Amino acid sequence: MKNGGVGIKVMYMDEEHLFSVEQITAMLLTKLKETAENNLKKPVTDCVISVPSFFTDAERRSVLDAAQIVGLNCLRLMNDMTAVALNYGIYKQDLPNPDEKPRIVVFVDMGHSAFQVSACAFNKGKLKVLGTAFDPFLGGKNFD
Repeated sequence: MKNGGVGIKVMYMDEEHLFSVEQITAMLLTKLKETAENNLKKPVTDCVISVPSFFTDAERRSVLDAAQIVGLNCLRLMNDMTAVALNYGIYKQDLPNPDEKPRIVVFVDMGHSAFQVSACAFNKGKLKVLGTAFDPFLGGKNFD
């Protein structure tokens, strides 16, 4: 790219095009936005986007830039394991009341090349991330 950034060269309609990472990500977000709008039958303007916990500040800013390109107001970037925990807490009906001892749940993600764990405490209407750990060099490929 002219600005020194990373570019992705593709052939599109028999022409070579150079896209930034933000533009490629915006294309993906556009498709996701269209799918959501078709299913909801109304416009989508706000979103929360999950990103890998190991994303740097620059990578997180690139995701925010991509959302802006699409016209999405990103309310929050959320670490992927926190998003998993939030989803668990939203749908779990038998969580302890706020005045009771919380339920501790550990979420494990063993990907192809990385391993991450998050420990969370749940009460009805409350999620607290107790701790996270990440190993970028341990994954399923190590067990093949």
